[in-house]
Amino acid sequence: MYRHQLRSVHREVLEVLVKLYDQSRRMVKSREVAKILGKDEGTVRNIIMWLKSMGYVESRTGPAGGYVPTLKAYEAIKSIAPQLIEPGYGIVIVFRDGEDIRLAAISMEIIGLFSAEPARALVKVMGDLTLVEEGLRVRIESLPRRKLVIEGIIKRRDLNASELLVEMTKMAVIPEELVENVGSKRLITVKTKDSLREVARTLYVNGIRGAPVIDDEGNIVGFITTTDIAMVVANNEDVNAPVSKYMRRTVFTISSKESIAEAMRIMDFYGVGRLLIINPVTKKPTGIITRTDILRHIVAF
Repeated sequence: MYRHQLRSVHREVLEVLVKLYDQSRRMVKSREVAKILGKDEGTVRNIIMWLKSMGYVESRTGPAGGYVPTLKAYEAIKSIAPQLIEPGYGIVIVFRDGEDIRLAAISMEIIGLFSAEPARALVKVMGDLTLVEEGLRVRIESLPRRKLVIEGIIKRRDLNASELLVEMTKMAVIPEELVENVGSKRLITVKTKDSLREVARTLYVNGIRGAPVIDDEGNIVGFITTTDIAMVVANNEDVNAPVSKYMRRTVFTISSKESIAEAMRIMDFYGVGRLLIINPVTKKPTGIITRTDILRHIVAF
């Protein structure tokens, strides 16, 4: 972790070591760094050992030994003040050929968030990194509640340090907000005996994409969306038939006292874009929350 600010003497040694390694892709000797800087080799070796203790350099002994920079070293010479995410962060999901590779994220540092260059995340992971390749798409989620979500592309992989360098393409911070404060309390319903044509008119007039279906006693028995209606039209079926014939009978709900992070989890798991908000005491619907509601709350300028 970046607990120490690199002094100029540390930075110049690290920059030369990184440059030599990039040019040769082999272990770098302390005497090579000393020669370029015009410094005493013993002094340079002491500085490199300090860099190693801070996690910027790894070494190997013997005739073929020397020093190699870690991913942390590459980021240290580009940025001054990365933001540290606490250890025990969450989960890393790597998408490869239709399968998800899941790794545990031990810690993460966000680098260059306020610079002109693309922001990067340096993630220390636990798991089999040999299954992961540079260029793959990755998603990082905090646990247990998804307060921070990052998506990006793996730019570098360090097997020795168990680290991934991710160039970030998306980042969302999920606030601890209850769904009852984010969703709409304006709940439009349709009746089981209403025709699809009437339902389509109701959705259009109210500017919504879906509505719960209620029976004569006011109980919610299903849900209908504009997509459902479009499929009926596309298949040349009867738009004058009652909505009960085509409605979805599974209604996805969430307690009004749950967080929007939990709402996102349920939406992702079931592949739906809206949830009915239920009062945990009365078990009656009090509103509806959609992906759009959540996005409007998260992304505010």
